[in-house]
Amino acid sequence: MVVVNTCGFIDAAKEESIAAILEAVDFARGRGARVAAVGCLVERYRDELAAELPEVDLWCGLDAAPLLAALREASGGGEGAEGRGASAPVPRRPRAVSSYLKISDGCDRRCAYCAIPLIKGDYETVAAAEILRAARAALAAGARELVLVGQDTSRWAQPGWGGLEQLLAELKALAPAPVWLRLLYLQPDGIDEALLEALSRHAVPYVDVPLQHAAGAVLRRMRRRGDGSQYLDLLARVRKALPGAAVRSTFIAGFPGETDQDFDELLAFVREAGLAAAGVFPYDAQEGTPAATLPGQVPAALAFERVAQLGEAVDDVAAGYWGALVGRPLEVLIERGVRADGVAVGRCALQAPDVDGRTLVRGAGLRRGQVVHAVARGSVGYDVEADAGRREP
Repeated sequence: MVVVNTCGFIDAAKEESIAAILEAVDFARGRGARVAAVGCLVERYRDELAAELPEVDLWCGLDAAPLLAALREASGGGEGAEGRGASAPVPRRPRAVSSYLKISDGCDRRCAYCAIPLIKGDYETVAAAEILRAARAALAAGARELVLVGQDTSRWAQPGWGGLEQLLAELKALAPAPVWLRLLYLQPDGIDEALLEALSRHAVPYVDVPLQHAAGAVLRRMRRRGDGSQYLDLLARVRKALPGAAVRSTFIAGFPGETDQDFDELLAFVREAGLAAAGVFPYDAQEGTPAATLPGQVPAALAFERVAQLGEAVDDVAAGYWGALVGRPLEVLIERGVRADGVAVGRCALQAPDVDGRTLVRGAGLRRGQVVHAVARGSVGYDVEADAGRREP
């Protein structure tokens, strides 16, 4: 069974998902395998996809039960299993050193551009017991870092049990204990002093906050709060509580009605904000969202031009952040080790898995999953170069 997990958030992700499905169909056709397509794109467009791609054997949106039933049938020698002969050995993949823990799903903020509520519905928390159970399993399988994710992680709380501070404390107290806890996707109006205190006590100094824009007029049309001045105040509070913190954000250029003045305001904000990283996207109208029918749609060519300018500004500011690490001590979690003297690949605490740069550590006998104390000696783009010192087991 070849399983393709799809995304339906923006058009580029939809196109990538469909390309992956077609690639999976080609791969499976010559091997007697079945293809299952799952996830958000399927949840929203199941009927249309099934009509256009009859080669796919199973369509399964956000409910995994049909997929699990098909896998159980296959593993039990169900129909079609006989006569295929012994399957080729599958190379064992190394255990992940970081693991994602979903603590919530869905969103009811109703930002004008966002299709998440149309796909996943309103905000729901994952129960603390389930989160802790998943954390124990990940740690037992070798994970050293736990990454808490959701569309609105700062909002997590379970009545009668506690909020994020309690959850972080419980996760940190597990045995074996995670060396790092990281939270992704903290909405700006959910970052208060209590959360910052909890992060300073239990998590790495890393804040992922989707600001989306800095011009107040654009943010109001997006149905979001705040403006550039308020966001700079927020970042100051973050850095006071978490000195040296890496702040990652996301921005949308070319939102309906965005003027040259609005975009200039966004550029000026980025140049002042001192971000470590940011994703920059052109506005992508999604059917069913309020923004898709707003007046003042920005021509695609202009939106992409603004994205290029904004991306360049982000790169310039980020280069200053990473360059300032030179000479500083770093903790690095090794993801690809090295036996003899050479360069291992990992991440420092200021880099999240999958979305940020890497830290290249020169040393010997550096093993996957180790935490190495190193000293930064340079940076290339978003990657850091460091020399190893002592290491933890």
